Amino acid sequence: MTTHGRIRTGGLDISARAGFLLGAFATGVSYQPNLLSRATRDQALITGVATATAFEWGTAAHSFLRSTADRLPVGGEPLRNRAVTGAIVDASALAAGIAVCRGASPQEHESTRRALVRLLGTSTLAVAAGGLVADALELRRGARTGRLEAGAVALLAGAAGYLSTRPRKTRAGSFDPDPDEGEGGVEDVHREVSPAKAVTSGIVVTLALVGVARAESVVSGAFARGAAIVLGGSAQDRRTAGRVATFGALAGAGWGAITAVNAMLTKPGGAVEAAHRRPPERAEVTGGPGSAIPWTDQSRESARWLSMALTADEITGVMGEPALQPIRVYASLDSAADAQGRAALLLAEIDRTRALDRAAFALFSPTGSGYINYVASETFEYLTRGNCASAGIQYSVLPSALSLTRVDLATHQTRIVVNGVVQRLLAMAPERRPKFYLFGESLGSQVSEEIFRGQGMTGPTGIGLDAALWIGTPAATEWRRELWGTRSVVDVPDVGPGAAYLPRGIRDWHGLPAAERTRVRYLLLQNGDDPVPKFSSYLLWKRPDWMGRGGARPPGSPRGTRWMPVTTFFMTFLDLQNALSPTPGVFDEGGHDYRREVPQALREVWQLKASDDQMVAVQAALRRRELAWEVKRRWAVTEAVPTPVRAAAQLKLAETVSRWTGRTLDTAALAEIVATDAG
Repeated sequence: MTTHGRIRTGGLDISARAGFLLGAFATGVSYQPNLLSRATRDQALITGVATATAFEWGTAAHSFLRSTADRLPVGGEPLRNRAVTGAIVDASALAAGIAVCRGASPQEHESTRRALVRLLGTSTLAVAAGGLVADALELRRGARTGRLEAGAVALLAGAAGYLSTRPRKTRAGSFDPDPDEGEGGVEDVHREVSPAKAVTSGIVVTLALVGVARAESVVSGAFARGAAIVLGGSAQDRRTAGRVATFGALAGAGWGAITAVNAMLTKPGGAVEAAHRRPPERAEVTGGPGSAIPWTDQSRESARWLSMALTADEITGVMGEPALQPIRVYASLDSAADAQGRAALLLAEIDRTRALDRAAFALFSPTGSGYINYVASETFEYLTRGNCASAGIQYSVLPSALSLTRVDLATHQTRIVVNGVVQRLLAMAPERRPKFYLFGESLGSQVSEEIFRGQGMTGPTGIGLDAALWIGTPAATEWRRELWGTRSVVDVPDVGPGAAYLPRGIRDWHGLPAAERTRVRYLLLQNGDDPVPKFSSYLLWKRPDWMGRGGARPPGSPRGTRWMPVTTFFMTFLDLQNALSPTPGVFDEGGHDYRREVPQALREVWQLKASDDQMVAVQAALRRRELAWEVKRRWAVTEAVPTPVRAAAQLKLAETVSRWTGRTLDTAALAEIVATDAG
């Protein structure tokens, strides 16, 4: 009769002890940085995920090794010889894991199969190492200091995990120094982990792990007994199956909890804000006089973008030249029941406003929530002196992270619009056709790039697209991967294929020689520390190319850190949540914020004419308008609160705006901003 499941150290069987030690080690490793800075709360979440994952996997995997050892014949003293037999199996597994890791070392652009083989080797190695320590502790079972020794070993495992991260030699990607622009570390909001709170959270996680370990033994035992009833055999023989089931159940519950929390914290963008409820008064804007889409069908983001359309006078005031009233048309999600209906309405708005009679036409592909980058659209309107038309079509009102399942639908309806525009352009005399541009940000980049999937550069050139700017393209975008090909992330990329340029980070674009920059018509711009182009499901099981060994990492990647299955995925997921928290009116570079780069990039890639002095004026106007509109939106919220607390709410808003601007402002100053036409 086997003793599997009954050999215990400090109240835990050997497999649970092995998992516990791996969890303690993972606790220490979880403190290494990733792409962006993180707050104490973020660190506590990462530590919890890393520790729980390592414990559950270690316990389930070592249970299989222990089952193998239990089936080997032993003689003499059962307890001691079982521990020795277990140690032999663990040592053999350790040697096998090392051999697999050496035979399947990481390679750039490696296959999923190779990555999974190496993952099997590294996880086996780690589990076996934890098992050997647990075997040694088992030999001390019953000793007066046994539990103290077990606790000390767990603390040492946590310390070893932390020291393995080389804390003095690692840094987040956002702190990667830029040789041309000084030190890195520029983020919209810099976050710091409180050492005292971090230590406290580590202790709490460790204590929680003890409880989880004990609960796991109970739950996996119940699964094992159930499996024995259904499949036959003893519960001891089904213990590994029970532990695997427990691991899967807890992993599913954990992901479900993360998704639920993210959904609760994220407000859908369907409701129009008070500051944007009044419909436009100009026929050149969707929702205005004669529009095929009523204002009541607008979402939060479409109402924002349409309300914020520049006027001819505003453009003249900044550019110092006569200007036209620019055209803005938008098909919101609720304007029609399906993609074909929305596309037809947008094309009808393009026809109604005579958008293609302007000198330039741009299709802006929105993010998941429907947001269109107003820095980009306003720059377009300024630099064309209003002789332009901008269009957008919505596919969701939820943030991009919750709109991933709608990419195919969004790409389909965007393709319908592009085909409709191209059909109209081909019917026009060549000399009358406007310049045709595409712009996309974040998920919107993926949507408008994927209409060319499988076509390479023949896609955009084949439809007569004059230029395009895509920023923060998600890692899942297949067309970008087609263009990137087999080039290495270690090397600074050249222009190509064709007139496309795919920089690894902003500094590649800045460092491109002027003669080469003039060739670029399709720019796929990204910040090196932006998690959106780096986050992918394969982070769960495969080391990404941007976490290569030593210096083999592109600009903006974390330095000195190691990839960890599941944990690196979750770290990058949290970086996504922290990637964009801009201060209104302050344009910084970092994470998923591209406001500082977009105006000049549009000027160069779309070949829009403006003097350097005019660009200075445009940059100032963009910041001023962004601040003014945000103040208007928040002021409208305070106007809606009950009178007794309204003054306090407006005073608090004044304090907030004072922090943004670095100037002391009172409520009278805010009221003046709201009353102006600057926003």
